[in-house]
Amino acid sequence: MNIVIIITLIAASGMFSGLTIGLMGLSIDEVKRSSDLGDANAIRVLPIIKKGNLLLVTLLLGNTAVNATLSIFLGGLIGTGIMAGIISTALILVFGEILPAAILTRHALFVGARVSTLVRLLIFIFYPISFPIAYVLDKALGDEMPTLLNRHELRHVIETHQKSEKSDIDTLDRDLILGALSLQDKRVEDIMTPKEKVHTVGLKDELNAELIAELKESGYTRFPVVQDDRIVGVLNIKRLLGMGHEMGKVEDFSAGHKFVHIQTGAKADDILHRMIKGKVHMATVVGHSEWVGIVTMEDILEELVGHEISDEFGH
Repeated sequence: MNIVIIITLIAASGMFSGLTIGLMGLSIDEVKRSSDLGDANAIRVLPIIKKGNLLLVTLLLGNTAVNATLSIFLGGLIGTGIMAGIISTALILVFGEILPAAILTRHALFVGARVSTLVRLLIFIFYPISFPIAYVLDKALGDEMPTLLNRHELRHVIETHQKSEKSDIDTLDRDLILGALSLQDKRVEDIMTPKEKVHTVGLKDELNAELIAELKESGYTRFPVVQDDRIVGVLNIKRLLGMGHEMGKVEDFSAGHKFVHIQTGAKADDILHRMIKGKVHMATVVGHSEWVGIVTMEDILEELVGHEISDEFGH
């Protein structure tokens, strides 16, 4: 009978030790994220680990009580002395500590979900003792700080994740995510087309066959309309397709095409936000006294995908 009790106590010791290391090693943020995504194991474990100090005290109290009882029964079975001490220590260390800890650290969420009802029962049983201790710990240590990654750490996580053979993130996914993370590090000067390289048209220019042919051959879709060295509108070549004869002035076809003004030094993610909010495809970059270049939605997309987007049209 004593052997059965000892085996049961060793198993209980192993359970308490394994759960202590396994459950307390789980990140609340990661478990909550999995729970929000519908993971059944995470849904069952999250309410338990949310009260970390109460869980910790409960498991440690249970482990201490079991180990103390186990020592008494082992002493009665194998006696006292150095050899008895070595045998009892080995049994507790191997089967009550090492093996359970090794297993639970790898499968903490799975095992924790399977014994969640038992853990709740243990919390209820030890509550009169564990709650005061946990309450003091909560007040003394404060709330647990959330685990947050900065941009550089998040980039490293994505890159490492994508390199894994088991990852479902492909190269394009990686480039898009890293591109989005890098937008805050890019300034408008890094991605704009400088003023001297911008193909513009004058507000009062005549849209004759020669100018239309020139615009079509340029390879661009939208052309900043200037007056007195100021951009006052945008001419979209799509309004001119199929028309080869003189139609009028640029101002007659550029009205209604909006753009936004961006100050030098602006960040790429702010530019993208303003362009989306304003429903425009082009922004004028303004310096201290004059415009110095333009930024298009294509320029932003190129930063997102990490390489140049080439098609039959430019900006």
